[in-house]
Amino acid sequence: MIDFQPVSPLQRTWLLELGLERAFLARLPQPAVQATVQQAASSAVSTPEQVAAVETMERHSDGPVSRPLATPGAAATQDAQSARDQALALLRKAGTRPAVVAPVEEVVQRPAVLIQPEKAQDMASLLEQVQACQECGLHTGRAQVVFGSELLVEPDWMIIGEAPGTSDDRSAQPFDGKAGLLLQAMLNSAIPNASVYKTHLVKCRPLGNRPPTQEELAACRAFLDAQIRLVQPRRLLAVGHLAAVALSGRDEDLEALRGQALTYTDAQGRSLPLVVTYHPASLLLRPQHKANAWRDLSLLRELQSQS
Repeated sequence: MIDFQPVSPLQRTWLLELGLERAFLARLPQPAVQATVQQAASSAVSTPEQVAAVETMERHSDGPVSRPLATPGAAATQDAQSARDQALALLRKAGTRPAVVAPVEEVVQRPAVLIQPEKAQDMASLLEQVQACQECGLHTGRAQVVFGSELLVEPDWMIIGEAPGTSDDRSAQPFDGKAGLLLQAMLNSAIPNASVYKTHLVKCRPLGNRPPTQEELAACRAFLDAQIRLVQPRRLLAVGHLAAVALSGRDEDLEALRGQALTYTDAQGRSLPLVVTYHPASLLLRPQHKANAWRDLSLLRELQSQS
């Protein structure tokens, strides 16, 4: 039976805090006692009372015990809680309530570019406005703006489609893909030496390749009019029913509009010859219309030869 020295209540409290009992220490081999005491002491608080408790354990273990490190412990936690309680009591006594954080309003990002297509002085500034435009919902689903083909000064023809397709949305070029290849083959056959600029009524692809709505057409119309003003083409070719109606100003069936020379009039009163025909994507689905489309291309060649 080992005769332990008397342990004071304070020392016993620290031993309990360290998770050690005298009876437990007595049953362990001497090296294990030292290791256990060292491990427990490394997570304790360096206070005079704890140091005294460690010294007592050194006497019972007949060996040195590592001194505890100075880390925040129970006493510091109690002091912090006491200070917090006193501060809350003072606030309640003074009638002060904790500040309530006002809800953060959602920040709506608005385009920094001023959208005034009619005042654009060049195609670069107009393109910047198109890229910043949020007048309709098409900008949320586009991969990129499909503004127009390579800029030409006063081209012979400006070809205007309805809306960008999937291939256009990827390449940022109008009339890309199979429909564009067919259109280019038609132009090469009818007016091989003509200079051409291509664009669409709207500059963003509608999801699902659906036709643009009247609201979307209206939101983008000022950009198209500004393009025509800046490009200054000699003639216009509208492909598809929506483009034919928008440029001619006549709400009629495509068959009633094609096969004749129409007129486009801009805001300044300038008139341009206008020809309408089938959209090349429509010709891919309905090849029976290719004969009528060739007649329309013959009208292009006739107008081209007059200048």
